[in-house]
Amino acid sequence: MDRILRRELDAISRDRLSGAAELALRATRALQAWLRRQPRPAESELEDVARALLRAQPSMAPLLRLANEVALAIDARNPSLFLARSLSDFRRILRTASARIAAHFRKELRSLPTGRACFMTYSYSSTVLKALSHSKSRIRIVYCSESRAGLEGRRTAKALARAGIRVGFRTDADLFSSAGFGHLVVGADKLLRNGFENKVGTDVLVERTFIDARKRGARRLRIWLLADTTKLWPQSRRRLSPFFSAREYPPRELWRNPPRGVWVFNEYFCRAPFTPITRIVTERGVLTPKQVAAAMKKIHISPRLKQLVD
Repeated sequence: MDRILRRELDAISRDRLSGAAELALRATRALQAWLRRQPRPAESELEDVARALLRAQPSMAPLLRLANEVALAIDARNPSLFLARSLSDFRRILRTASARIAAHFRKELRSLPTGRACFMTYSYSSTVLKALSHSKSRIRIVYCSESRAGLEGRRTAKALARAGIRVGFRTDADLFSSAGFGHLVVGADKLLRNGFENKVGTDVLVERTFIDARKRGARRLRIWLLADTTKLWPQSRRRLSPFFSAREYPPRELWRNPPRGVWVFNEYFCRAPFTPITRIVTERGVLTPKQVAAAMKKIHISPRLKQLVD
């Protein structure tokens, strides 16, 4: 593979702080630059690039979708032209989606009672940050946490504070214990048919917020899931290979030298369900779970993916 592209994809693979949209845009730019350097890549080169994208961040759907586009290009009549158009479309969505999602989110907040409300968020998402910043006049305070082991929650807190939003910073355990006192706003690394994947712990926040909403319906609590359509990933395709299952990250991030007999598990992602109070906000507007499932049916997955991951 091209040395420059390899270096960029390796850097994306090591990035534990950036969100899926940021990393996908970075990868798209790198692929476009590579295609300008290699206007007629061989089939073996395309396979190497697709394989590297699959392994970069397998929990992030946009990178899997990019790998799929590269794999589809292999069987296209004109691979270079097909890939160039696919990357252009992908980049357009990534560059414009967050602003459109922010506008849709602002409209959503009109359904809340008058006055400013409390919100919670978790981990780091550039899409969520833009949406909250765009609607800060409706926000009393945003609570967020450290997001161990990467501590990307600190980046979230700093960005919110710079945007003029009051921030309540807590430990992860404290946020989980307190969930339900405010509306939950989170991003997603994958949108699936029956739920979504995000930073481990998101499932706890979703469950606690939903339980509290049922107990105190008058508060009209909501869970807002903000994600562009590059996050769509057909759930059934996870069965292509165990490679698509949950991935553990280096144990040393949690404990560099644990004593003998201690096994350290460092999982980054979990799956959370859609609930009756979940609002899925995309650049196309608010989608229902049925509409999400329908959109997934239109995604053509290359049969080469299974060969590339096996």
